[in-house]
Amino acid sequence: MKIEVAEISTAEEESKDALRKILNALGNRQSFKMEAGAGSGKTHSLIDTLQHILQNRYTFLPRDGQRVACITYTNVARQEIVRRTDGSPHILAETIHGFLWEVISPHRKAILEAIPSLTGWAKYLEEVPSLTGYSVSYDLGFRRVNEQTVSLHHEDIPALAIRLFANKKFRNLVRDQFPIILVDEYQDTPAGLAEAFLGEQESRSAQVTYGFFGDHWQQIYDKTCGSIDNLPLEHIDKRANWRSSEAVVRFLNRMRPELPQAPVSDANSGSVTIYHTNNWSGPRGTHSKKNQIPDSVIKETLRWVTEKTQSKDLNPTFSQRPKTLMLTHSSIAAELGFEGINRCFGRNEDFVRKNDDVVAFLLDFVEPCCDFFNDKQYGPMFDLLKRSRPRLRNRNDKTAWTDLFHSVNEARATGSVGDVLDILLQQEYFSVPQAVVRRQQRWELALQEVDEGKMLSEPRRLAEYGNFREVSYQEVVALRAYVEEKTPFSTQHGVKGAQYPAVLAVFGGGWTQYNFTEMIAKFHDRDRLGERDRKRFETSRNLFYVACSRAKIDLTLLFTTELSQNALETLNDWVGASNVTAIEFSPEGTPVDS
Repeated sequence: MKIEVAEISTAEEESKDALRKILNALGNRQSFKMEAGAGSGKTHSLIDTLQHILQNRYTFLPRDGQRVACITYTNVARQEIVRRTDGSPHILAETIHGFLWEVISPHRKAILEAIPSLTGWAKYLEEVPSLTGYSVSYDLGFRRVNEQTVSLHHEDIPALAIRLFANKKFRNLVRDQFPIILVDEYQDTPAGLAEAFLGEQESRSAQVTYGFFGDHWQQIYDKTCGSIDNLPLEHIDKRANWRSSEAVVRFLNRMRPELPQAPVSDANSGSVTIYHTNNWSGPRGTHSKKNQIPDSVIKETLRWVTEKTQSKDLNPTFSQRPKTLMLTHSSIAAELGFEGINRCFGRNEDFVRKNDDVVAFLLDFVEPCCDFFNDKQYGPMFDLLKRSRPRLRNRNDKTAWTDLFHSVNEARATGSVGDVLDILLQQEYFSVPQAVVRRQQRWELALQEVDEGKMLSEPRRLAEYGNFREVSYQEVVALRAYVEEKTPFSTQHGVKGAQYPAVLAVFGGGWTQYNFTEMIAKFHDRDRLGERDRKRFETSRNLFYVACSRAKIDLTLLFTTELSQNALETLNDWVGASNVTAIEFSPEGTPVDS
């Protein structure tokens, strides 16, 4: 199949043309959607748009106090926009939840009226006959009704906004504050919100002008909108690829011919190589790991493919290990050595994003303090201790601090998480966060209750804490390296928006929501899939696309589940049969050169 990209003369001209279309839409007060494939410079176009608005502020923001709202999906993206617009007071850059709370929080009465009809609130209101007179808080991020205050959950904010945006008067109030609202990564906005933003068909002069920047093929989160082609928006495509090599762009175009991209004129030639494990003759997994080779064989195969990738003499990027993308944190935990922590917690966010107070204490406080002590950087160490900064009045004080950290270091090297926590909780040289102290106290009390035959009062949190205490502390060290991206591993979800010179993406089982080999096998018949199968297909396709489009120069794919003949034919069509290799295995189960 020939991909037509002749209409893109140069990437620079294409970007200028896209910006002209955006500015023309803004000038006509026409809401628009920019569909921009991976690596197309979508964020650059967004920043250019914001800077043009600032340069012509009185045209676009005629009233005093009016601002452009720029909605992002993450705090990292928000901070980047603030940085690249010099923190302009005429731009409100916020996460989706932050922006929605900004506009709905003044409407306390409407919020309280809507809360009883929201999903998940019934059990919290059983003993509350009326919310009249209550205040509303979003500080905690979880639901609670306490002392005349209603605390909202993160999921409540979009649901409330959708209800309020249905009101024309509310939309007018938003328009008066924010005549232009730009939405970054539109496909990640909560489902139903884009429709609520646009509301009923009104004259353009009475509407907010919305600009949606994104790519529906990069929708990888649940309960988000994905494509918004059904809305009355001017469509603007951006087809240059500023990120990837010629080989990677060709691969992406074969996968996605409806939005063909063109590499920039000085793009590297690059490569795309695929390895699969069809020749493995031993047992394979079942359930979520159906048809996957055993975990021990995956580790050996991954090591073998990584060595093959690094030994390529194609370009200098292979002098370093490629960024390795895996589907689940559990796969990475097994590879990096914090699988015990992974088993302790029911939610990955608790240890990967440090949502758990004890994990956050160890990763953000204890580990950096130990690093500073070991490097004899005592000033930064005491700065981290903040209000616990000690008075070192004599040699005995210094000796006591030295003995403390020697004990901590010994426990870190050979002991458990509980061993380190016990030392820190019993010492008197600096204060431990109250959240950590309370967790320990509740755990000790729970142990007494269990001994007395009672039920745990907080079973999940306390059970996780007890299990976490038993884990080797070296797993915390390994987890910190992963969380701070000091390893070559990441999940395929976690690298969205990132880019790397070389990428090794591993596709296998481990999550019932995804089936990559089935998706590839059905690719040529995708238009004939039923609604349920199509949804499953798109879920796997989108994550596959995100992972593959992170590579700047060289991309390697490893399939650890068996590929059907249809899947192999699709991959051969995408990259050429010469770039698809079946790995051979020795009788002992290790990969060998054929």
